[in-house]
Parts: sequence; structure tokens; C-alpha cells
Amino acid sequence: MTRIQAFFGYVIMVKKFVIISLIFLLLSGCFYSVYSNAYPHLKKIRVVAFDNRSTEFALGETMLAGLTKQIREDGRLKLVTKDPDCSLEGSIISFSEKIYSYDAANQVQDYQVLLTVSVTFTDLVKNQVLYENKNLVVSELYSVSTGGTARFKTKEEATDEIIKKLFQTIMQNSLERW
Repeated sequence: MTRIQAFFGYVIMVKKFVIISLIFLLLSGCFYSVYSNAYPHLKKIRVVAFDNRSTEFALGETMLAGLTKQIREDGRLKLVTKDPDCSLEGSIISFSEKIYSYDAANQVQDYQVLLTVSVTFTDLVKNQVLYENKNLVVSELYSVSTGGTARFKTKEEATDEIIKKLFQTIMQNSLERW
């Protein structure tokens, strides 16, 4: 009986070790960040509403809401209206939607949504433009039929993804610049 008790004691000890190791790994992962900030003095950002030159009436508000949401989720910069360290501003030059693909019966399968913007990311502390693109084009597809190949099923979903891509492009070319 002592061999059996010793074996079960060993099994319990191994279980405790594994559980403690897993807890340690989970807790140590809480402090890791994959984002870098090439400009550590930038802490606060002001996002100016984009001027909307497109025919989409509410696109300016959608863009502002989407970009502020992305900034909050990203966490590197705090959104403020007073005393910002940097600013993001721009204008929507155009927003279009065109047929991207047809099926065998010549029915539309996918549409492509294209957003063209002029965007400027400025360091207000050092008074310098960190990123500027006067003709940035971002696009995404959405499907209108069951045979469509696009990831998104509605124009709104595609537009939300375009705003995410726009944010990622701006951050990669400003704060993450190497």
C-alpha cells in the first residue's frame, strides 16, 4: 500500500506544479505588449473630424467614430480635446463602390468599396508632421450573393474594416516608424 500512496502523492505533486506553472505563465503574459511607440513623448491625441467631400452623407461621422474607437482599443494614445501632444486630421476625398466579380450566371457576386483620403498626423510638441498622405486609398470587398468570396456580407461591415485598415496604416507610418 505504501507504493500506491507514494504514487498518488507523486501525481498530486505533479498536478500542483503544472497548475502553479500555468498560473504563472498566464499572469506573466498580462504585461506584454506588441505595440511600439517611436515617439514616447506622445501621450495624448486629438482627432479632428474629417472633411467629407464624398457623396456619402454620414461618412465623416462614421470615420470619426471608427477612428476614435480604434485609438481607444489600441491604448497607446489617450483621446483629448484640450492640450494634445499630436493630432490626426484629414479629409475624405472620395468613397465609391464598384462591381468586383460576377458568378457563372452573370450575377454580381462581390462589390469593392474604395475610400480615398488625405490624412495628416502631426507631432504638436515638436511641431512636425510625422505622416502625411494626400491620396491614401483603402479598399475592401463585400459579398452580395451566397457564392461570393468576400469576407464581409454588407457594405457597413466593409466600411468598418476600411476604417480599421486606415487606422493601422496611419499608426504604422507614424508611431511605429523605424
